[in-house]
Amino acid sequence: MWVKLVLLFLFGLMIVGAFHFVEPRALEEQGSSNTFHSLRLMTWNIGYAELEDDTRAHDKDLPAVAELILRQQPDAVALQELTGAPQLNALLNLLKGKYQGAIAQQGKGDRFEAVLVKDTGAKFIPVPVGARYALGASFQSNTGGREVLLLSAHADAFNAAQRRTYTEALIDWAQSRSQSSDVFIAGDFNFELKAANETNLYTDNVKHDSESYSHILRYFRDLGRAAGDTAINDRRIDYIFGPSNLKQTGRVEVLRNAAVGRMDHWPLVVEVGL
Repeated sequence: MWVKLVLLFLFGLMIVGAFHFVEPRALEEQGSSNTFHSLRLMTWNIGYAELEDDTRAHDKDLPAVAELILRQQPDAVALQELTGAPQLNALLNLLKGKYQGAIAQQGKGDRFEAVLVKDTGAKFIPVPVGARYALGASFQSNTGGREVLLLSAHADAFNAAQRRTYTEALIDWAQSRSQSSDVFIAGDFNFELKAANETNLYTDNVKHDSESYSHILRYFRDLGRAAGDTAINDRRIDYIFGPSNLKQTGRVEVLRNAAVGRMDHWPLVVEVGL
């Protein structure tokens, strides 16, 4: 009889031990899953290839742009190469009131950056960068924690030295806000980081662009690196950079079937946990 009691006691200890060592871990994993509050961001240059007479975004493509945004449901979107406020307003109408947005101030050039945000309390901030303007949107994420600041940027397409100056000024501005906000920088930086993509081997584009890219990485993390090329001709020129201390990253994807008309860029979607 006493043998059965000992065996029963040992069996009880085994059950208690299993609960102690396995169950808390399971609860911890379940808890971490429940506390992964994702933030989904998108960036998309909706302009056209250089061979077109007008390489800015075209009104006829806006329904397709709106449809993709509504399907992907990003919390915020950085757009580049819009023609101006009337085009942005047309896009917002197609988004059925689910997003609010703003367009950057006009600097040197005839195209504009824009940001769309789901949060109705978002605030839009002009970002002077030399002779150009980027645009920031400050909003509350679904975590209820620190505010998020998303910048929509577009560096010069033809001059690597100007891209470098633009990038350094943009990062200085972003860094000054990083103490109070989770800062993300999204857009078309036009970096030529591979010599094989150079159209003129007598320039120092690769040197300038590699130093610009390295400068960003001193302070921010390249969140879209794993997704590959974002534009035609095997180019990765569209980026989403985020805080270097991000603990969780989720989906990272380039939507290569999304381009319509003569668009030469594809949208990049990144999901992170805050």
